Amino acid sequence: MPPNQKLLLILVAALLLLAAAWLAFRPAKPAEATAPGTPPASSATAPNPLTAASVRLRSKPAAPAARQTLADLRATLAAMSGDEAVAWIETYLTSGEDQSTGLEFEIGPDGTMTGWPTFRTFLLDALLTLDPAAAARISRGILTEPTTADEWALALRNIGRVETGEETASFLRERTEALIANPAWQAKPSVGYLNAFDVLVHTRATASTPLLSGLIQNKERKDLAHAAFLTLDRLVQRDTVAELTLLGQDRALQQSRPEMTAQQFARADLRDPAQQTLVKAWLLDPARTPTELRSFAGVYPNTNRFVSHNLLTTESAPTGSDLAAHDREALALITAWQADPAFQPIAEHLATMIARLKEFTGETQDIKTQDAR
Repeated sequence: MPPNQKLLLILVAALLLLAAAWLAFRPAKPAEATAPGTPPASSATAPNPLTAASVRLRSKPAAPAARQTLADLRATLAAMSGDEAVAWIETYLTSGEDQSTGLEFEIGPDGTMTGWPTFRTFLLDALLTLDPAAAARISRGILTEPTTADEWALALRNIGRVETGEETASFLRERTEALIANPAWQAKPSVGYLNAFDVLVHTRATASTPLLSGLIQNKERKDLAHAAFLTLDRLVQRDTVAELTLLGQDRALQQSRPEMTAQQFARADLRDPAQQTLVKAWLLDPARTPTELRSFAGVYPNTNRFVSHNLLTTESAPTGSDLAAHDREALALITAWQADPAFQPIAEHLATMIARLKEFTGETQDIKTQDAR
């Protein structure tokens, strides 16, 4: 072989070796960032898992078939990577599409949803299980513009389950008030709309008392008045001093709903000095009417509870031993008030309260037994 040709072959071999080495050790190309709501590149050719469910719902199946469709989709989403499932859901929610499920908005134990009126409400609920942080983030986006009251209720629920702190509480209160005050939603309140009031209880939103008071005074809308009353009643139980202070200042509500207001003051625990001071001032106020005093005395101590499944809060009844201890101490306190000249104007109402407490503590029965002997 001529020397020049041999040299050429050596150079070509060397270049091939260098090329192979570069391919083997070159740096990996950085992965491209995926915008929120965009399905990952690996899913570009994969079928959209939400499409089949949406098509089935479009045919308006019976409730059992709709539930099975949603259960199947939940299992499919759970089998994916979290990021992929969230991306598919966010893409759908961003599109503005929706389908009716034919199901009712229904809450089960511990705030678990057992019924979803639309496909979007189902997806918002599913997000909380798949990725709580993403659920809160996407829910904040939902709350930037009116969609439906049911969607907003679940978006508020998602944020309340995931986030804490004063900023979150303030945001939830403001958005819940916006939901409640929305004229279209208020005109025809959905089940989700009415359940959203629970968010105010969760955040202890005593600052929402003026809104609730206005709804309670609207005697033409019993549905809204009842929802507002239940909310205010539960706020009294959670932040008694703050809420009773506001109710004591609300003359319009006292005049419109005197019995209801009186029964809220009857929830006070008189063993607590701050609550006792509030109740004494309310009872001895010359503005008190016989109707209010009779309503207070007729239910004191008011320990009734409305138990229901809620979006964020739970209710638990006090134990029998706790109630018995409270009644004994309250009886001793109110008996002492009887000897105080300041309470003479309401002596008959104190007697009614004492009679109720003696019955609860068993003293009335003891007296009857002694008389029989």
